[in-house]
Amino acid sequence: MAKRRSRVMKLIKTTKVQPKLEAAFTCPFCNHDKSVRCTLDKKLKIGEAQCEVCKESYATTIHHLTEPIDIYAEWVDECEQVDKSEELLVDDHSPTEPIDIYTEWVDECEKVNKSEKLRDDYRPFKKRRIVFVDDDDN
Repeated sequence: MAKRRSRVMKLIKTTKVQPKLEAAFTCPFCNHDKSVRCTLDKKLKIGEAQCEVCKESYATTIHHLTEPIDIYAEWVDECEQVDKSEELLVDDHSPTEPIDIYTEWVDECEKVNKSEKLRDDYRPFKKRRIVFVDDDDN
């Protein structure tokens, strides 16, 4: 007796199409949409992002897994880091503070002079001095 043949269903494999990542981005300096293009030089291991409008550019080292969006994201992160460091450098002192210190020092010197305790080599205390330079000597 012969065996019954079983039907084998063939599964059709479908490959999922991965969505393509963007190749053009918004410039962080001039805010033009789709003006930044990224180029990858895998031989030299350098990736560069450059705005076509304002000509700002950013270059970084890459590896075999780097994509254009990685370079752009790194550029934006670098811009944010520079902005934060510039915010920390802002001086909160008022512009009149050195003059106030100078006037306090002059007032202190006058008090000592009035009491006749000031000698040539004696200063009541050390403070910053402001030196006014006249550049009109041309």
